[in-house]
Amino acid sequence: MRRAAGVTAMLVLAACATGSGPQRALDDPAVQRLLALPVPEYFATLDIAADVARNCTRYRYDAELESVLNSLRNANDAGSLVATSQRDVITLETDVRQRSFLARHALTGFNADLCPAADAEALQGSAISALLVPV
Repeated sequence: MRRAAGVTAMLVLAACATGSGPQRALDDPAVQRLLALPVPEYFATLDIAADVARNCTRYRYDAELESVLNSLRNANDAGSLVATSQRDVITLETDVRQRSFLARHALTGFNADLCPAADAEALQGSAISALLVPV
């Protein structure tokens, strides 16, 4: 009971501290896919989504959603508190997933225009798309 109250309090504080709150509901299928990822895959996906948002003017990164998800994942021992012990695995997983993302979208690097890739991810409802907010 205390744990649930603590998670609720963290979610309320996260929403107040970061602005208007996440753009997507927690029951959105893309958000659920992101939430269900193992720790290394989750943090690799966050990195890729941030890279995509930096290199596409049509989308911004949903930091509010990341904050809420991190609180939920920390409550289940799968968030940033656990990630520090898995740093090497996360680095390797990020490299693998970045290469896969680039190959899937026929890109040569993250310094290109990533808007077509972002659009494709949004159409697929991928975990990456959960963190991309159209501007």
